[in-house]
Amino acid sequence: MKNKFDRKILISMVVVGIVYFALMIFSNFTGAKNINMLAIFEKDEFAQIKHVLRMLTPGETLYDTLRHFFVYLHYFYGYPFYLFSAIMMLPYRLLAGTDWGNNIAVTVLLLRQLVSVLPMIISIGLMVGLQTKKKSIYMVLGLFVFLLSIPAVILNNFWWHPDSLAILLVVLTIFFIDRDEFQYGKYFYLAAITCGIAFSVKYAGAFFVLAIPTYLIWGIVSRKIVWRRAFFLALSFVLVMFVALLISNPLLLLPQERDEIIQIQQLQFVQTRIGYYSVNPDWNLSVEKINRIVWPYYAQWFTLILLVAGLIKGIASSRFRLINVMILMYILPYIFTVGTSSIRPLYFLPVIIPLASSLVHLFPENISFRGDVWRQANLQSKIQRLLPWGLLILLLGQFGIYIQKDIEIYDGILYREERSESIAFYQDVENLLVEHDLDVQQLKIYRDPTAYVPPKPNYEILMKWKLASYDYLNATQPDLLLLEMAYVLEFAKPDAIENAVDPGDMIAWQQFYGDAYADQLPGYSIFFQNEYGLALIRSELLK
Repeated sequence: MKNKFDRKILISMVVVGIVYFALMIFSNFTGAKNINMLAIFEKDEFAQIKHVLRMLTPGETLYDTLRHFFVYLHYFYGYPFYLFSAIMMLPYRLLAGTDWGNNIAVTVLLLRQLVSVLPMIISIGLMVGLQTKKKSIYMVLGLFVFLLSIPAVILNNFWWHPDSLAILLVVLTIFFIDRDEFQYGKYFYLAAITCGIAFSVKYAGAFFVLAIPTYLIWGIVSRKIVWRRAFFLALSFVLVMFVALLISNPLLLLPQERDEIIQIQQLQFVQTRIGYYSVNPDWNLSVEKINRIVWPYYAQWFTLILLVAGLIKGIASSRFRLINVMILMYILPYIFTVGTSSIRPLYFLPVIIPLASSLVHLFPENISFRGDVWRQANLQSKIQRLLPWGLLILLLGQFGIYIQKDIEIYDGILYREERSESIAFYQDVENLLVEHDLDVQQLKIYRDPTAYVPPKPNYEILMKWKLASYDYLNATQPDLLLLEMAYVLEFAKPDAIENAVDPGDMIAWQQFYGDAYADQLPGYSIFFQNEYGLALIRSELLK
């Protein structure tokens, strides 16, 4: 009977997962009609897409083909992210033929669904399964749906990024430690492998720095192992983790590529912690950021209290103590590290998913309310029977808040093309080009990173991540400049140079964008301007 019930729960979770996966398709099919449209909605995806396309593009020789596949060139994230993305895309690549890379919308849809949505569903399903042994189907499915509806999870579903893969590897590491159960055998070393790969993807494995020592010390205290073996196991775990890191990032073995990877990672640390153009004045976890990020995307204050209570209750339970201690030891260094860096809405996903799975420990095996039992119960017993119902009402309230935010996120993504200020700005500029009979001319157009310009045969489109300057203008001599007003306003601040990540760059930007805004750019005239952007055209084209 037990096996039949377990299969029923599993099948139900698979059905919920399939429905959830399908719902994400509609919004994930937007925002990528062409490569330049992808840039205005997800700059990271725009930067990443050409590298996975290159990985699956055969070279003229076998060496070139292998080099395409392994030297992926975008070292902001680990190779496993690109390898997994390429594997997920391979069936479509084989079916669609040589022209497959031109259909950006389908390519990005598949990457978002298979690399972000699917691993997230599996991660949550595994975490729920670990925490709900012998619970009722209603509790299992309720917790599963609750975690899937967390707004940060929903938001993460709508971009192709390594976060979901990193979370899956973190959950697998916890899963293997739980399966090992102080045997320190094959599951212990499987945990080391997934931890190493998690480190490789996005440093996620580094936050097991307290969990694994705790697991080993626990084994010593409970007399499962002795100190000498614990020391050997610690060295073995680190060695296996390191080997997994190297195998999953083989370019670390090549000196030239390794140096470039290290330089890019150092740059990413600076950009994440300090800022990209200007120093982020509010880089740590402040009250303002809690109000803007934690409450809307993760949980209200009363739910956070319940999350902590559920974790404590899980630790108090002998059956679930190991997994919940591992969760606690993982999230403590994570919260400290991320809480002292530049906080963004998705950064706490590796915390909320394991932590929220502990909610189930606040409830008994089954919640029931029988009138005859209630009448015979004393006051203490009545409180004990009412408490789960009160907690359930609170969580249903939180679920309602989640759904409201989820609908807002989903609607914003689904209709982002129609509501895009960048697309509307280009359409206004294009109308003026038609009015001046310039739409059919060969035009060299510079665009700021999220200023939209559709690919056209008569357009040569330029874009520079570090933005335009007089040096860049003189070197490229574009016919049309599409500048974002956000940069103009940022660079116009009196303290812009003082707060710049690179003051030299800021001086050049401030001069260029300031002159453009004042219509004093030599050889150019303001062609169109609105709240989103500023378009300048080569003056001679208007004669």
